[in-house]
Amino acid sequence: MTTPSTIGKYVLQKRLGGGHFGEVFLAHDRALACNKAIKLVQIADPSEIMQKLGEAQILDKCRHKHIVQINEANVFNVGGDKILVLDLEYLPEGSLESEMQNRWISAKEACSRIACVLSGLHFAHSNGYLHRDVKPGNVLISGDTTKLSDFGLATTTLNLVGSDQGYLAHCPPEFYDTGETSVLTDVFATGLTLFRIINNIADWRVQLSILPKVDELIQSGRLTAAIGYEDFVPEKLRRISRKACHPDPGKRYGSALDMKDDLDALRFDIEWHRSSPDNWSGFSSGTIHEIEIVAKRGDFEVVYRKNGRRTNALTSVQPTIYDARAEAVRIVAQTTLK
Repeated sequence: MTTPSTIGKYVLQKRLGGGHFGEVFLAHDRALACNKAIKLVQIADPSEIMQKLGEAQILDKCRHKHIVQINEANVFNVGGDKILVLDLEYLPEGSLESEMQNRWISAKEACSRIACVLSGLHFAHSNGYLHRDVKPGNVLISGDTTKLSDFGLATTTLNLVGSDQGYLAHCPPEFYDTGETSVLTDVFATGLTLFRIINNIADWRVQLSILPKVDELIQSGRLTAAIGYEDFVPEKLRRISRKACHPDPGKRYGSALDMKDDLDALRFDIEWHRSSPDNWSGFSSGTIHEIEIVAKRGDFEVVYRKNGRRTNALTSVQPTIYDARAEAVRIVAQTTLK
């Protein structure tokens, strides 16, 4: 199907991405004079219309502040083809996956956004629906707002059969054993999403491509252990991530709400951002913190400053650049949480 420039009241402006069973576009709604995200789903057989409307119906039943809102769903006849148009809320900043390509995501921001996702996910679960495709590309942001999107693979909790059209790298071991999905598979996928964000893994597919026997790691639930955590990730946060991604579902969080409660219980001190391997900046209660690595007479000085003033107690000299960077991330890991 050739995508038309206009469909009904919508003027298509640009493609935003490919959702399950359809393409997503930024479109201008001429009737309301505003921008929307619309998902176009081609209907080959008119008898499939009600089946294709499943995502729209689930979104309508899962109206929540942390789930992308659906405005309406209509079927249009375009050049003899029937096209289902899902009219969705537009969040201009895009997904967390794309955001990680452009900037550093702090541990505090990562936890806040994933807590929002878990809130929306718990609401969907409480209403009897599984998402089955939680990943950074389906977490949309706009300022402080975070919303779970793309319910193209969503199903009722009564229909436990899995789908090979989801992102299989985010599926837990039991999916490969039974082919079934559950609340716990959504928790696992959210845990893996958290893992990717707290480690600021912007090149996820590259990471997977260089791992030996990656399919075995994924299917056994050992993927996160094989990749490992960056040294700047605090241990308390690692424990939450490890529990959410535990290969044994019995040792995983039993619900999205349980995982959210542990994230909410974290108390952050300094919100650190890395501008380069040798420069960190942080903010805490009106105080600006800086860590800078400076070459000095054959050694490397790790300089710590608060509001521009050198703090000697946290400043040290290291013999190599690798030791200096290790010291910097050690400080970051120890001061991120209270």
